[in-house]
Amino acid sequence: MMRRVAVASHRTVSHHTVSLRLVGWSVLVGVLGGAVVSAFRWLLARGLETVQWWYWGLPNHLWQIVPAVAGCLVVSAVIAGLIASQPLIKGSGIPDVERRLRGPSALSFPWWDVLWKKFIGGILAIGPGAFAGREGPSIQLGACVGMGLSDRTATTRRFRRELVAAGAAAGLAAAFNAPVAAVLFVAEEVYGRFSLQIGMSSFAAALASDAVAQQVFGLAPVFRFPTLAAPGLGEYGALAVLAVALGLGAWAYAWTVLRSDRWYVRCHIPVWLRAALPLLLTMPVGLWHPVLLGGGNALINALGGSGYALPIVAGFLAVRFVVSQITYGSGSPGGIFLPILTLGALVGAVCGGVLGDLGWAGRPSIVPILIVAGMSGLFGAVSKAPLTAVVLVAEMTSFGVLMPLAFVTFIAYIIYDVLGGRPIYEALGGPAPIRP
Repeated sequence: MMRRVAVASHRTVSHHTVSLRLVGWSVLVGVLGGAVVSAFRWLLARGLETVQWWYWGLPNHLWQIVPAVAGCLVVSAVIAGLIASQPLIKGSGIPDVERRLRGPSALSFPWWDVLWKKFIGGILAIGPGAFAGREGPSIQLGACVGMGLSDRTATTRRFRRELVAAGAAAGLAAAFNAPVAAVLFVAEEVYGRFSLQIGMSSFAAALASDAVAQQVFGLAPVFRFPTLAAPGLGEYGALAVLAVALGLGAWAYAWTVLRSDRWYVRCHIPVWLRAALPLLLTMPVGLWHPVLLGGGNALINALGGSGYALPIVAGFLAVRFVVSQITYGSGSPGGIFLPILTLGALVGAVCGGVLGDLGWAGRPSIVPILIVAGMSGLFGAVSKAPLTAVVLVAEMTSFGVLMPLAFVTFIAYIIYDVLGGRPIYEALGGPAPIRP
């Protein structure tokens, strides 16, 4: 009898028991959040394809620039109106989600108002080819879904917080087909610490969301590199040079992006016109090379399979750096996640070109590795989330290896937990302490 009581006590006080109710609600958050973000991602992709197609033919119809400029001004006014009516949709959206999950800020927010205005504002701001990413709005959209469903659970503030975190993970998972990185990002960057409930709720939502996104976008990775061979020991010198360049580049990027809105204030640019400047800047860029437009997916894939000359790649880097800062400073809905990855890929490509010209790069096939390492290195440094960066880039450049591993591991964990299993190394260490 005493043994039964002890076992029951172990199960009662264990910090490793996961609420099946929370998992169930998190799966629902993931399905709905995945549907919303997949629709957002699909519309952005179709919009960018249309814009790039238009730019390829624009040299033969330059008169179309006039109505395009007028359209940019109208879009800018609409975006400004949406931001004025709901300031929470401004910019990336990740900082607001982070504040609500981390600190004393009120958790509740007008989720429906934020959701539909961020969705429309993001399409208008990013769709025409602006240098902004889909991931920030996607995370905020997912958090809105989590907030909306949590209103219907009639439960504790902690439970609601876990569903909002699950929604954020679902948004990132659907944006990049990266469920494992989404969980790490929520724990490492958005929430700021890891707890089992947050981890498992985010895990459940991210897997469900990624399953929805895969039905829309397929199993292929976001970035496709034809040749990715592991570097030899003698080539780690090139990687070390790249790492130093990325550390310095991360500091320069953070310094400028934190001051990017001051230029608009000093130049007295009215609020309704600020969203127009990034869109107008896409026009000369689109006439030069339409692949440069957007968050950077197409450009990164082009870098991996093309033979751009070093001066051209350096020019791409300079243009992307400057216009990305101007875009973020405007306050338009859009993220910096994907633009950072793109800048990191360009730094890797430039580094590979310079070292190749100096004869220090080793074999030519190391350049794709430098591009991939550049993405991970720059994002990991700027975000101070190195584990997320490594796993994210691995998921975005592999062929879906982590998704089945995560799926099987999650199911096995839940079954073991329901059966009352304890972490084996904790169990081997002796009985769990019973709290009074």
